[in-house]
Amino acid sequence: MRRSPSRSSAWHARWWRIAALVALMTPLLAGAGAVGAQDADSTPAAEAPYYSDTEGPPQPGGVANFLLYEDPDSLNPLVGQTSIAVQVSQAILEGLTYNDPDGVFQPGLAAELPTLENGGVSEDLTTVTWKLKPDVLWSDGTPFTSADVRHTWEAARDAANGSAVASEYELIDDVQTPDPETVVVTYSAFNAGYLDQFPWIVPQHATGAPEEMANWDFNRAPIGTGPFVLQEWAPAEYLTTVKNENYREEGKPYLDGINFLVVPAEEARTARMIQGDGDVMLWAGDEAEQQIEDAGAGMGRIAPGVWVVRMWFNLSNPFDGDPGAEPPHPILGDIRVREAITMAVNRERINQELLEGRVFDIDSPFAVGWMACEVEPFTYDPEAAMALLDEAGWRDEDGDGIREAHGVAGVEDGTPLSLMMNGYTGFSTLELIELAIQEDLKAVGIDTRLENQEFAVIFGTWADGSPRLLGDFDILVFDAGWFAEPGKDILLDLHPDQVPSEETPGGGNFTRWVREDVGEWIEAANSSPDIETRRENFCKVADAHREDIPTFPILQFSEGSVYSNRIHGYTVSTWEYATWDAENWWVEQA
Repeated sequence: MRRSPSRSSAWHARWWRIAALVALMTPLLAGAGAVGAQDADSTPAAEAPYYSDTEGPPQPGGVANFLLYEDPDSLNPLVGQTSIAVQVSQAILEGLTYNDPDGVFQPGLAAELPTLENGGVSEDLTTVTWKLKPDVLWSDGTPFTSADVRHTWEAARDAANGSAVASEYELIDDVQTPDPETVVVTYSAFNAGYLDQFPWIVPQHATGAPEEMANWDFNRAPIGTGPFVLQEWAPAEYLTTVKNENYREEGKPYLDGINFLVVPAEEARTARMIQGDGDVMLWAGDEAEQQIEDAGAGMGRIAPGVWVVRMWFNLSNPFDGDPGAEPPHPILGDIRVREAITMAVNRERINQELLEGRVFDIDSPFAVGWMACEVEPFTYDPEAAMALLDEAGWRDEDGDGIREAHGVAGVEDGTPLSLMMNGYTGFSTLELIELAIQEDLKAVGIDTRLENQEFAVIFGTWADGSPRLLGDFDILVFDAGWFAEPGKDILLDLHPDQVPSEETPGGGNFTRWVREDVGEWIEAANSSPDIETRRENFCKVADAHREDIPTFPILQFSEGSVYSNRIHGYTVSTWEYATWDAENWWVEQA
């Protein structure tokens, strides 16, 4: 998600739930260093992998005002949070690891990344030993130890405790703490995402019994090891944080504090930025961003996001009472029709004219992050699209502008080439993209009828009768993304065994794309700790995905916010929330 120029607040609040985003991250045989800020800043922001501010040297002191559009729900990420809440909790709490702007894992509270090479991962891949950084203190001065990691697991592993992330701990059999700086995690089977197993650590001494987690005082008054400490929370008004005097990095954070101000109206947030009362305006809309830039008060800063808008083609016959992959869709079951659709849609026009170049071009969902799989680019060629449709038996012989079937297997002659295209309501940018697609397809003789549905309908469950899961659709248009460690989600979305059914109601392969070799490649990638082996296998899947076109990427949304001219030291990252590097922020002193 992290999305487009419109940056719909409601849309973000719906999607950015920690339960959805704690997808397990990338296993590396050895940690790679982060790209330096100077590297990111050596090319224009639109071409760089991320935006990094390089002003300096830092000036210690001062307070930054961070403008939120709604109040956080909880500051305990284990019980689930809105995207707003994480902006605050990430400045207070930390995990064993984090992702640098290139999507590479780096040690957080861990002293190093466990690997086969350094002995942190056992030869049978079922035991991971973490070495913790020494002399780390919680903000109240209590030492951070391995007992806190075990306590986090005990609380997070059981949904009955109120955990929203329990499923992420299913493979763990046990967590042992042989000494204060060592954690030994035993798995029932290899977990390809072991490096993101503990993205958040909570303190044993300042929380409570695991079974009482839903009611911990900590949920609204957390103690952390991060750069800032919550001082006061006035609901629906502000959250004040101050410098953590026990923070482990000497001289940091530079700021004396961050004030998270709850200002629901975008107009009011914009006015604060222009008046100099705001330093970060989270996910500002286009008009607000332009007003702030025109006033000389700040600039929008973006990086590529993980959220890619795609056309999702149903390869099976819809509305036949059978959710399986067979029989094929009478129209979209023909690869020539799917290929023609990709040639007919002018993605450059959508990017440059509709969205003013604030999004990114992309040809594969596998191109994001460390996989960086390159596939044959899609090309805009309406003439070739029409020739391909002619070849497939879809011709406009009655002259009404819409093609009809002539000798198409399984389709009665004269049947119009007409498809239903569904998206979700409440996201105006998505609706504009759909209208542009509809116009382009009509130009080559394909009729598309738009019927957007409520978010809860499109993304409902099997029990709800979601058309996406039942296979009762032609084309869906929406945005989805994989995080830095995508293995678990790729399996869910593309493995042939994950076609939704009564037996597999949570399956994510709702395009009904079934290839046994794809399943084998996914399994090979997810069973290896070797990053190159994983990349090689995932890129095979990427090539197959491009060959068969179960989905067609339209654009990659950007991630970012508007920053005042006086704040520096921040980096806009694809993989982390805005405050991920708040210890490096500083403001110019008057």
